[in-house]
Amino acid sequence: MFADLIDKIIYSYKADPRNKVAIDEDTLLASTIEETGYPIKRDQLRAAIANYLSNEMNGDDYSIYDGAIYACSVAANRCFGDSEEYDADNDYSVDYQLSWIKNSDGAFIAVIRPN
Repeated sequence: MFADLIDKIIYSYKADPRNKVAIDEDTLLASTIEETGYPIKRDQLRAAIANYLSNEMNGDDYSIYDGAIYACSVAANRCFGDSEEYDADNDYSVDYQLSWIKNSDGAFIAVIRPN
């Protein structure tokens, strides 16, 4: 599920490149579930991101947040990086900036920009 969601974001970016990529909450949640191996709920993801933003992370917040930003790393590498290097090097990584947008319904969107 995560692969399909992130591929959709990457394909959309490549069709119309800009200076940023937005990663929706569904993709962040799928990334978190895949990375942690646990059935993380949407409210857990939102709480972990909110706790990160307020510097109040504890317990499972760290693994949940790390799982969410995995989606950011994948998108940054695939959108802003060199595809051939990415495919050839398992440790390939692109520097990027991450900003969080919180919608009125409480959902978070990650916005990444190349560094």
